[in-house]
Amino acid sequence: RETIAERIRNNMLQLARTGRWLGGITPTGFKSEPLIYYDKELNKRKMYILSPINEELETVKKLFNKYLELGSLSKLQTYCLKFNLKSKNNKNYKKSTLKNILNNPVYAVADESLYEYLLENNMDIANDKVDFDGTHGVLIYNKNIESIGKSNRQRDKKEWIVAVSNHKGIIPSKEWIQVQRLLERNKSKAPRKGTS
Repeated sequence: RETIAERIRNNMLQLARTGRWLGGITPTGFKSEPLIYYDKELNKRKMYILSPINEELETVKKLFNKYLELGSLSKLQTYCLKFNLKSKNNKNYKKSTLKNILNNPVYAVADESLYEYLLENNMDIANDKVDFDGTHGVLIYNKNIESIGKSNRQRDKKEWIVAVSNHKGIIPSKEWIQVQRLLERNKSKAPRKGTS
């Protein structure tokens, strides 16, 4: 089992270095598009990349700015209801959906500050520091534990594999990091849900 897990992890790292989208539900603001290319042996290949949906990305920018201004997910949710901001499925935003958007590194600009933050959080970085060029975004692999019949749980950040992607980052890294620190601080203040 450990050998298989190691092989899968190595394969995931290899794929991650290409910056390709490996499938699944695309983040708000992006769609998956096929890209045809030729490998070293000149065989025709297809990979998927994230392509921007500008209108949705404008909403994402607004969510980041408002969260920094308001300082809480509850207030951000109220703001979205008041100004009729809807999710990409045209539904009202839940706090969990807002948190997932704000927590997703896909929007952050890959630069030196982001690289340092990822290192600080012991994440597995697939690229060298020089690849964090201040233009592109990043993709996260191995983020969730998916179980059939159960809702997905997030893995510990130490297990995440981060790679510089082909898409452009839209949120300056310092702003994205500020949002992460605020989310962490608010999490520790949030009242614990009852268990009985």
